[in-house]
Amino acid sequence: MGWKVRARVSGGHQLSVAERAQYERVAAQLNDMARKLDAVGRAWSDATIQLQRQRRSTPICPALSGGDTAAAGHGHATLPYDRIERRCQSHAAGCAAIRRSLGQMADLLIRAHSLYDDAERRNGRAFTEATQASARLAPAHTLAAMGAVALGGALATSADSGRRNPIGALTTTRRFQQGLAGALGGWVADISVREELGRTDELNEGAAKIAGATATVKNLLQGDHLVVTKVQANTEVVGESHTVSEAMENLRRLAEERLGKIQLDSGLTYATIAIQKYRRADGSVAWLVTIPGTDGEHDSPFGWEQNAELMSAERKRRMDADSSRMVVETMRRAGIKRGEPVVLIGHSQGGIVAGEIAADRSDEFDIEHIVTAGSPIANHPIPSKTWVTSVEMDDELVAALDGADNAPKLNWLTIHGTAEREGDQGGAKVMADGSCVPGKAPKLANPYDGARVRDAPDDKEITHWLKYHQAAYRNASDLGSPAVQAHERHFDDILDGELESTTYWQGRMRR
Repeated sequence: MGWKVRARVSGGHQLSVAERAQYERVAAQLNDMARKLDAVGRAWSDATIQLQRQRRSTPICPALSGGDTAAAGHGHATLPYDRIERRCQSHAAGCAAIRRSLGQMADLLIRAHSLYDDAERRNGRAFTEATQASARLAPAHTLAAMGAVALGGALATSADSGRRNPIGALTTTRRFQQGLAGALGGWVADISVREELGRTDELNEGAAKIAGATATVKNLLQGDHLVVTKVQANTEVVGESHTVSEAMENLRRLAEERLGKIQLDSGLTYATIAIQKYRRADGSVAWLVTIPGTDGEHDSPFGWEQNAELMSAERKRRMDADSSRMVVETMRRAGIKRGEPVVLIGHSQGGIVAGEIAADRSDEFDIEHIVTAGSPIANHPIPSKTWVTSVEMDDELVAALDGADNAPKLNWLTIHGTAEREGDQGGAKVMADGSCVPGKAPKLANPYDGARVRDAPDDKEITHWLKYHQAAYRNASDLGSPAVQAHERHFDDILDGELESTTYWQGRMRR
């Protein structure tokens, strides 16, 4: 059956109060018209049922059950019941189709223009704070409750898959993940519950303490000497990019090739990034740096421990993370000069590296735009000159580990994705007229309803894979959001030139 991703947009575009009021009024009118048409459709369905009852409740007149027969026995005439019933059913179906279209138009306006974003953010933050306080004040009870919720989700996906599949635990706990992450960070950093109120950086404070221990152990096991080597690819992996979608596809190819999920026979292995040089019409140079995520190899600068360092509240700790050091060293060796515009795109840890470089290295590099997928960077102090396009799935867990939502700024666009089964409308429903609608009935084709996930399995899987972020971005683009369009233009304006070179760089840690 496959999976699709439904996107909603936050930030990246500011509506005036008057504009927002106009869009909200139109959306309300569309929803009101949909409700009225729903009532009309039910009336036509009721008329069909009444006609059927009338035909069957008159056994003394056989002609009434004879359909379109003009006359039946003894000169009796009958109404053309079959034709009338078909006409009523046709009108009911037509009303339902128009109702769906109106509802979809209202939903499109709401999602494309982030009309309810402020209210959703306030409610979401209040829920996160409540979860966080509960976890700190009553940790045993909170963990027991979360365990029960997670177990229910795991059992549901296992039953649906017909085999053990615990991924549903992430879906059922998704609304609690930010609060639990914040509570964990506050506990590790020894921040009191009172001090936590109104803060969003508890996880980063906790990460600073954790990184102090893990970095020492990592350096003993891995070594602290970074070796960066320029390597050759046997085949093209990262192609030319002038749109965010193209850059995300190239990021996916590089990430999955080095993990062995696809076979391009490039010869590239783990801890490899790509740097591309674009020559613009005026002779100036722009750069695109493509950074995959964690690979966890024993001598890789993109190990698991580096995530804690990158999430640290301490600037020096973030800059000393091996993965950040590798990318910065590579940028220097590739020849990126001060004042030359740079775009960074990264997945998971790669996106955190992009956020760290934008936040902490602005004195060395001109980072004009970063694109992140599944990366918790809400608390990184990224300057307003840098445009940020973030894509996050609501049940991937990783993106929630910063314990906060991304800021809804003009320069910061966040696309949230929700994965759904294609055509799944949930369980069976009993309608007002007594009719039963079976569950999982296929929906009518609608380009705005969601973007299909490429190569997705039938069973539920973790949505942290980059293909889910790609589907979320495609759906957000299909919505026609002004915010998405503005960020696309900014991305293209920076790389508006010909691709001059693509180089690949590999990092290894040595003692």
